[in-house]
Amino acid sequence: MNEYTRREEVRWTLVASLLMVLCIAPAVILLVTAKGRLVPDAQARRVADEAADSIKPAHSCVIQADKLQTEIDVFKGLARAAHLDADPAADPKAPKKQSIQGRITRKLQEKEKEPDIGLAWSAAQPSQKAAKLLTACRATVEATAGQRPEAAPAWDAIAKAAAIQPATADKTEELAAARALLKLFGDIPVAKIAQQTKDAEAATQRNVDELTATADKAMVREALPDGLVPRRLAVGIGVGLSVIALLLSYLSVRVVSNRRLTTLVPLREAAKTSQPGLHAASVLRLAAQPNGGLPGAVIGGAFGGLVAAWLSATDTDVFIGGVMMGFLMGLAVQFIYRLLIGAGYWRQRATELAEIEKPAIPIVLVLSGVNPGLEAQFMKFFGGLSAADAATTVEKLASQAEERILAAADAGHAGGVPGQ
Repeated sequence: MNEYTRREEVRWTLVASLLMVLCIAPAVILLVTAKGRLVPDAQARRVADEAADSIKPAHSCVIQADKLQTEIDVFKGLARAAHLDADPAADPKAPKKQSIQGRITRKLQEKEKEPDIGLAWSAAQPSQKAAKLLTACRATVEATAGQRPEAAPAWDAIAKAAAIQPATADKTEELAAARALLKLFGDIPVAKIAQQTKDAEAATQRNVDELTATADKAMVREALPDGLVPRRLAVGIGVGLSVIALLLSYLSVRVVSNRRLTTLVPLREAAKTSQPGLHAASVLRLAAQPNGGLPGAVIGGAFGGLVAAWLSATDTDVFIGGVMMGFLMGLAVQFIYRLLIGAGYWRQRATELAEIEKPAIPIVLVLSGVNPGLEAQFMKFFGGLSAADAATTVEKLASQAEERILAAADAGHAGGVPGQ
């Protein structure tokens, strides 16, 4: 900065710097502290669903236990009908001497007590299959409802019953297998196992209910999305663009003020010798030029970044886009503002610059020759003149202003004579 920097340029540079800090700082805070959305916990839901899948096997074990109890009762009834529990060795031996009628009666009685070999295995097989299916439930039921000493013998008997299977289709082996099952199922406490399976099902249901309730309430933070640019790098790019815009604005102000310096300083000596109006004309032309700097771009970029961070703090690509879009909008607003003010500050700028340069022809005289409200037309006309013509025009305007001042002074002096 130098003495040729306008007060407006300094003011807008400071305002742009302050607003950039006030906008970019909270935008960075929003981006750095951003968190993903709260979404239902998929892991908790998956655990609850897996637990829910265990209800069906638990209920199946209850059904198998009840079925085994029913099949054992049926098997015992059929076993009595088929005389599977008959013990030939327990029958008393017949006396040596019997009548013919007695021997016939005894043989008929023995025939009736003989086991029904054809019915033996068909009666035992349903309970054996039910025991085989229920055996697979032991580990799950004991893990859920806990081990129970009173039910352990029944589980052991069921495991042994599940392993019984005639090696061949021989009726004698089937009879032996049926009698072995009948012996195992004789006093087995199936009701205790049935109760244990029901308790296991209830425990499983309670666990499912708890896990489902937990899954319904469980929420986790969703991971922040990966944009086109890594998150930290995107934040750095957005802040860097804002800083670059501020530096460009500062350099623009400096370049414009230096151009005024390099344009006016060489004319100081020339104005004293050959063309005094050349110096004053350059002051007027430079005053008609707009301010240097890009405050609109700086403010727009910073504000655009803040809006983008506020609307979508989780997506840093939006932050970069907001900063860049803000630059363009800020430049557009700055351009429109310059069009609207037009020549509104031309007199003020020319006066300030004249205070620095102090041209041989007073700028006040030249400005007095331009009618108020016609500054824009005069600037358009004056800008199209060559340097020599512009200097001549300035000299004429100053001369006319001096003549008007002298005429007004003479009129005032002449009007004051009668009163003396």
